[in-house]
This record gives sequence, structure tokens and C-alpha cells, in this order.
Amino acid sequence: MFPHNDYVPDIVFFTLEKTAGLDADTLKFPVPDLAVEVLSESTEKNDRGVRFEDFAAHGVGGYWIIDTDAETIEQYLLNDHTFELRMKAGSGELVSEIVEGFEILVKAIFEEQANLAALREWL
Repeated sequence: MFPHNDYVPDIVFFTLEKTAGLDADTLKFPVPDLAVEVLSESTEKNDRGVRFEDFAAHGVGGYWIIDTDAETIEQYLLNDHTFELRMKAGSGELVSEIVEGFEILVKAIFEEQANLAALREWL
């Protein structure tokens, strides 16, 4: 459980194993398996600073930073309470090691037509 939580990630993911272990003490501030932040001018410093460190220190397994201006995704994986950069890309495929079976072309996150094609494929 996060000891404090005055911010909420833009997207979180909890595995079935994690949700099965939630109880009254952890329900309010559960530690997700994956946290995703979409950068903005007002949040970038915290997304790359205190949130980055806090998520790692509390065992968030993966952290993605999405930069809509640069159209890039940074994918970090937890290794011994520290995030290590797995990939930083503006093209290619993003494959999650946290969300089983989740794969998406990076451009599908930023381009409408590619996004619609990815959604059609999933449905």
C-alpha cells in the first residue's frame, strides 16, 4: 500500500493476482502492477521525479511515460526497487511484460487511423 497518495496515475493496471489480495487496508491506495503517465508541462517534473521514485520504491512492476508532443513512449520495468529503461521509441511495437498479451504499435497510440485499426483487431 502507498503510505500516501496525493496523485493518481493516468492509467493503472492490476493483475488478477493483485486484485485477489486487496483488502480493506489496501483498497484505498493499492499499488498497481503497471502505472502509465501522459506527460504535460505541469506534471512532467513529478512524473519523472517523485512519482517515478515512489512507484519504484513501492513495487510497481512497470511504468510507462507517454510524451504526446514527441510521440514517444518510455517503458520501464522494476528491477530491485529501481526502474530500468526497457525501451524508448516513437515507432515499432510496445509489448507489455506486465499486461499479458498486450501488444500495440507505438504509432497506434498517437495516430487516429492506426488506433482505430488496433481497436478493430482487438474486438
